[in-house]
Amino acid sequence: MNPYFVGIFAPFVLSLFFRKSKGEKKRGVPVDVGGEPGLALRNHRFTSPVETVREGITTLPELFEESCKQYKDKRLLGTRELILKDTEVAPDGRSFEKFHLGKYEWLSYGEAFESACNFSSGLIHIGHNRGERAAIFADTRAEWLIALQVIM
Repeated sequence: MNPYFVGIFAPFVLSLFFRKSKGEKKRGVPVDVGGEPGLALRNHRFTSPVETVREGITTLPELFEESCKQYKDKRLLGTRELILKDTEVAPDGRSFEKFHLGKYEWLSYGEAFESACNFSSGLIHIGHNRGERAAIFADTRAEWLIALQVIM
């Protein structure tokens, strides 16, 4: 046998031979929710699913409001000002946009909550009711996240 052949294929064959079968560990608990069996995965340190992050808070809007009250003066959302947008054409004909951005402008928890309250008041003023659908069309910016909190 050629030594190169043995040097290449012997480790491959031996690894297949000694390979352990992949019996995947499932760290979960079988559950029956809504009539369909499933597997609830959770952190091994918790014996039961976490119901709430904080006592008395059951929804994401309540968590957002509580966080805004607790961390009123801390930074929450940062956006950078667009200074200049260049379009470069590569040698192969593709065009690329280059953005020159300024420093971050930060919005605190308190300012974000105030903006969310103002936005929700505006929605109510124009006749949007609870339970009605709404769509958000926006760039990925701080305003988008505030609108998402309002919609929830």
